[in-house]
Amino acid sequence: MNQRTPVVAATLFLLSTPGLADKLEPDDLAGPAPEVAPHTAKIDLPAMPAFELPPVAPGAHSARELRVRGKSLLGSELKVEGYVTAIYDCIAALAVTNPKATRAQIVASVDKNPALCEPAKLYLGDRKDTARERSIWVVDVPRAPGKAERQRMSRAELAALPPVPRLAVGDYVAVTGTWNVQSPHHEHNGDGLLIYQALDRATPPDAGAAPVAASPAPEPEVAVVTRPPLRAAVDPKVRAASVAHASQCYKEFEQRHYDPALAACRSAVQTWPGNHLAWYASASAHMAKDEWPAAQADVEHAVALRPDLAMYQLYDGIAKYEAERARIRDELAQRDHKTPDEVTINPALLKLEPAKAALARAAVLDPALWRAHFYLSRVYRDLDDPRREAEQLAQTIATHPAYRFGYLALSDLYRRWDAHDAAIAVALRGTAQVAPADAPELWFAAGLSYEAKHADDQAIDAFSKMIAGVPDDASAKLHRAQSYLRKAALADAKRDLDAVIASSDPRAAALRPVAVQLLAQIARRQ
Repeated sequence: MNQRTPVVAATLFLLSTPGLADKLEPDDLAGPAPEVAPHTAKIDLPAMPAFELPPVAPGAHSARELRVRGKSLLGSELKVEGYVTAIYDCIAALAVTNPKATRAQIVASVDKNPALCEPAKLYLGDRKDTARERSIWVVDVPRAPGKAERQRMSRAELAALPPVPRLAVGDYVAVTGTWNVQSPHHEHNGDGLLIYQALDRATPPDAGAAPVAASPAPEPEVAVVTRPPLRAAVDPKVRAASVAHASQCYKEFEQRHYDPALAACRSAVQTWPGNHLAWYASASAHMAKDEWPAAQADVEHAVALRPDLAMYQLYDGIAKYEAERARIRDELAQRDHKTPDEVTINPALLKLEPAKAALARAAVLDPALWRAHFYLSRVYRDLDDPRREAEQLAQTIATHPAYRFGYLALSDLYRRWDAHDAAIAVALRGTAQVAPADAPELWFAAGLSYEAKHADDQAIDAFSKMIAGVPDDASAKLHRAQSYLRKAALADAKRDLDAVIASSDPRAAALRPVAVQLLAQIARRQ
């Protein structure tokens, strides 16, 4: 049976009730309580960084730009300038994992089996001293074939090999390639990698060249409705029946019985389509089930009836944002024959203006709606607008000081832009405001920035506090081990690395190869 039929029938009932067809009346149906934090506090956050990019030649991109804004460029062919900060050396890498083998033995093994080596790659950074982990990957770089490979190849095959670039760490180059998350040889980096096409020498920018500021254009003023519009008059019996159904919907929703809640809400709006609170409750149940298009459709009814209510605008913005991400995720999964969870969303494909407009209206109608600020920060993140992202995260923290995700997102934003002191300050402010159970993640965030600064004592202390709260966290132990290694505290590093290898943490599988390599380094140093 068509679900729209009862709605039409209810509408016809109202229109057929004598005296109600043309009457308007004030809306006395109360809206939902605003979702505001139980307390606020003035949080002294560090000054916002400049969000500047290194200067490069016209038409080129910098390594930092790809690190902080790369998702919007996925799939693009582009030119990247930077310093070579590291070059993959297969023989040296195998020597680390095979400390008892001689170099000659390793070379002979590679000649017989080139598959022992990873595909050739190099790393680009904005400065000569940029750490490898802060550099971008350049993969599928041409390499010279080994002795055994040359013997198996014909002269024509040898002549067709691409030229191998002659490089050294510290060279300033311009690499042309395709920016993506996976290469044809199955190298994968969720933050992005550059698939090599060509390489040229380049001239470094002048020492006094001005950086490129990430300055967005001014936003238009947000127009909002502040007074409730009159509604079509409704028969009191119809209204009472609809409100009763809506009350049942809320009761089921509070018990997390989402399907019964949806059924009760459906009865409420079928009885009286003007019951905006029932439309909102129905949208809430769909959101709880991650049914974003259905949530969007329902909350749009509530907004149409009461555009002056900030909570309706908030949920409209959230539903629009999540529905749009789900749409792109499903399209990419279908195109690439993957599951939605395996897809990396390219933010440039997202149509975010409707979501941004609704969230902005919510924030204007009620500036204390912390979730409106947080979702606006996510929108601005996807729009590559770091300044406005930071502003909205600061508002999230100001309106909900105990919400750890505000601190985590702001600290991560600052760390991506190499503003490590600011990132540490944000994370530490958070540890003093959030619930104790939420603090370990913030200590981990602080540890990452201490580690990037090579402030190893502070990094070890921060990672240790993370581990005290989450004893099985393999990532924190791996990072702490790396800090111990820089301090030559080999026994402490080995203890953490052994724990990573033995860990039941689901993320440990991806970390074990790194732990094995580091343990081999320790074995060679002892």
